[in-house]
This record gives sequence, C-alpha cells and structure tokens, in this order.
Amino acid sequence: MDPLLNTIMLEPNRWTAEKRLSWPLIDLLEPVQLAGFHQIEIWQYHISDLNDGEVEDLRARQEQLGMQTIAVGAYPQFHHQDGEAETYAAELERTVEVSAAMGANVFKIFPGRVASADADAGVRERTLQRLRALAGNVSEHGMILTLETHGGTLCDTPASTQQLLAELSDVENLAICFQPYVEHDTESTTDFYDSIAHRVHHLHLQNRLSAERQTVCLEDGDWVDYSRLLPHIRDTGFEGIACIEFTAGITPPEGQTFSLDEVIGNAVTDREFTKKVWTG
Repeated sequence: MDPLLNTIMLEPNRWTAEKRLSWPLIDLLEPVQLAGFHQIEIWQYHISDLNDGEVEDLRARQEQLGMQTIAVGAYPQFHHQDGEAETYAAELERTVEVSAAMGANVFKIFPGRVASADADAGVRERTLQRLRALAGNVSEHGMILTLETHGGTLCDTPASTQQLLAELSDVENLAICFQPYVEHDTESTTDFYDSIAHRVHHLHLQNRLSAERQTVCLEDGDWVDYSRLLPHIRDTGFEGIACIEFTAGITPPEGQTFSLDEVIGNAVTDREFTKKVWTG
C-alpha cells in the first residue's frame, strides 16, 4: 500500500465558492515529488479551467518529474434541467477530456449533489441517466468511474449506496470510492465498508477530532481508528488504490497562514503510518 496524495489538500480555497487557486498545479508537482509522492489524485479545480496548451505543459512537467496521475476527483451536478444542465454537462465533459490527457485511469465523482432523502423521482431518474452516460464516456477513455460515499449525495448512507449500486449493477466500469463520513465511528465505518466491499476500488483516507471536526493526521484522530480499519480492509482482499485526501494543517487557525510545506510534511507522516499499518 503506497497511497496517493490528493491535490485538494494543497489548496486553502478548496471550500470557497470561487475555488480561486493559490498556486497553479504545475508549481505544486515538484514539492510533492520531492516529498516522495510519485502518484497523485488531482482535484478537479486544479485542471478544469486549463486550456489545451496548459494541460500539455502540466502533462510534460509531470512526465519530467517521473510522476503519474492515477485519479481525478470531480463534483458534477446531475439534477439540473435545460440550460443549467447543459452548462454542467460541458464542464464535466471537459474534465473527463483533461483527465484522460493526464493519464488518469480512475474518474472519481460525487454521485450528484442532492442528498438521497431529498432526491425525488425526477432527480433520481435524471441522475441515473447521466451516471450511465458518464460511465460510458469515461470507459471510452479507459477509466473506471468511482462514486464517493459522502454526505449530500446519493451515496450518503449504507442503504442509499447499496440502492444506487443495485440500480447501476449492469454498468461494468462502476465502483465505489469509500470514504468514512462525519457520522461514522470505527465500528459503523467497518460495517459500511463490509456491506459494499466487493465494489470498492478506491479509498479516501482522512481523520478528524470529532468534537471540533478538525482534520488531523490519520493516527491522531478519534473519528476512525485507522490502525484497526486499514488492516481489516487489507484482510478482505482489497487490491485497489488509496489516497490521502486531507491531513493536519489544511485549515489553519484564525490568524495563521496556510503552510504548504507543513501540509505536505503531514501527508508524508500519514503515508508512512498507512504503509506501516497495512504491512502489519
């Protein structure tokens, strides 16, 4: 187990509406590579606005550094109709094209942006149709489509995730990106994983302090005990990819500035912890 680094952790504006980048991704590759990460998962907004020339420059720089993009994470909205639907569809199509150009073999998405409890019949039908179309598109580019287990989506509970997988059971290149979510403790996370283990291809690793919902290093959180969860996943026969999505320092306390070196250093700590726990 040698986890990827997710570039979302490197952008302090990740949760703002504008997603204005503090640094272009091309400038982040070398510090990530120097820290020993040679495989990455790219956050959509690091690449979705690049033109063809910028994509080629990024791809060439990645190759020069001996790095690989394994996955790209995107956040499509499937519930819209008419003009809004066309806008989001064009954005998604462009992200697929750039992901393929970067050499990704996994295209990870939020399965919509409507919670399962709030999705009426029309929203659900549109989402299913668009998921099928997206799966076909990424398949043509040689990619697997993974659906992230996350709040506010159609994979926000074990039951909703199993329902969606059943509805899309005939889609061959569809799998799950398993991420523990805020309401989960180690036991419920393990139960959730076991219920869909045969469909999980992709792990997102992050941990938090429950009282503050603050992201911390994997070993330091009290949300999920990764020293128990990771060996359990290993023992089920998992052979997919794992990615460190968040770590300590990604959201500095008020009055302090974001430290890229500190965040990458914490990701290294998480990588070594993951490898140690995985090998026993």
